[in-house]
Amino acid sequence: MNLVIRPGGMIDSVQVPSSKSYANRALILASLREEEILLRNMPHATDVTHLISALQQIGLSITQDKKSLRISGSFPECETKDQLISVGEGGTTARFLAVLLLKGKMKYSLKLGNRLKDRPWEEFLRVANDLGAKAELRDDTLTIQGPIHSEGSIIVDCQRTTQFLTAFQLVFGEEREILSSHLETSQSYVKMTEEMIRVFRKKTEYDIPLDWSSASYPLAFSVLNAGAEFPGLMYDPFQADAKIYKILSDHDALQTTPFGLRSLPLTQNFSLKLDVSDCLDLVPTLAFLLAHIPGTHHLSGVENLQHKESDRLSECLKVLQIFERKAEVREGVFIIEGHAQKVSKALDITLPDDHRMVMMSALFLRHHCGGSLTPAEAVEKSYPNFFELLGKLR
Repeated sequence: MNLVIRPGGMIDSVQVPSSKSYANRALILASLREEEILLRNMPHATDVTHLISALQQIGLSITQDKKSLRISGSFPECETKDQLISVGEGGTTARFLAVLLLKGKMKYSLKLGNRLKDRPWEEFLRVANDLGAKAELRDDTLTIQGPIHSEGSIIVDCQRTTQFLTAFQLVFGEEREILSSHLETSQSYVKMTEEMIRVFRKKTEYDIPLDWSSASYPLAFSVLNAGAEFPGLMYDPFQADAKIYKILSDHDALQTTPFGLRSLPLTQNFSLKLDVSDCLDLVPTLAFLLAHIPGTHHLSGVENLQHKESDRLSECLKVLQIFERKAEVREGVFIIEGHAQKVSKALDITLPDDHRMVMMSALFLRHHCGGSLTPAEAVEKSYPNFFELLGKLR
């Protein structure tokens, strides 16, 4: 879908959606419990709705309304037959589900999205087959036949992604020792997982926290403009993208209120040096923000951006070039030369089907002279009501 975006501001009170990272972890943990689990404040992102649908297919009982979900049935006791399951493009959706299915006895075939099938799967295939299950990836179909048989600890290589480590922690962490090698990025997500496992031992009800990945876009836009209110949003040490909280707070652009957070117009110029290996999803937001702050900015640890829904490193460079910003990658460091000037004409931008690149580009268009954006529907993956932030669009 092509969307016309006019230049302008943003709504002054932003209701941030809940976190799909928390939600998908909660769904996997709940699917292993014998008791009925109530999950409140569920997001409507497609990564989450695809996982809910998949869990229903494998036999779990799930009822939901607009904001909450009840899940019962306990996998693998609930499974009934072999299944073909479409999982879309979500990394946690497919990887968490794939590891969960290693507990089952039926044969499952996961239909992967066009980009997802080319993202790293080698480590899952190695570990699954080493543990006595059968796993094979052919084109866009991942076939899994469990259960695993071997005993002892499970070692997961995290060099290209930590999502398989997280998945094995969620599914097998209560009964097996889960070890990692090359755990150099996304460590906060591992800590988030460990904390959720601890919490789920004691609770049958759980509230999904608000999402700092989603909050980063309106936060970045608002501090370059008139500021905004963010009711209910609080700092979360387990969300890596909450690093933007410290960046903005350190420069007097973010305040805590009795009701959440308030962003303020950014009045300070600065040059940022930041290791983003633990918060790669934040890079498109930071690229937008830093492109408008006079100074030279250095983001290190960006190598794995190539393995996301698109090659986000290359796509960020393209967008920055379109909006007349100097940027380059030198010796593994993403360098951005920021300035406050705006382009003088409307622009038409076509992007890969990547929600984060679409949201980043929408902020650029709104902040500059407007234009059109394709494919606008990509935001459904994580932030379905994203464009409502920007007021009237066409």
